[in-house]
Amino acid sequence: MAMANKLNFTPSTAIQGKFEVINTSDPILHSRIGVIDFRLISEAQAEQLVKAGTRYLKKLKVKPKKQI
Repeated sequence: MAMANKLNFTPSTAIQGKFEVINTSDPILHSRIGVIDFRLISEAQAEQLVKAGTRYLKKLKVKPKKQI
């Protein structure tokens, strides 16, 4: 049974709804590419991390808004 990823912090508003923080409940990670603070990360930084193969962010599929 998969356990929901329970975060102890609120991710940056820049990535909310676009990326999901996974495999950690800590707001700051010290990785081989430097310090990552999920509370302050920009969308561009998150995109770069995903392209680099990070295991701590997952890009969400954003549904386009319906136009009336």
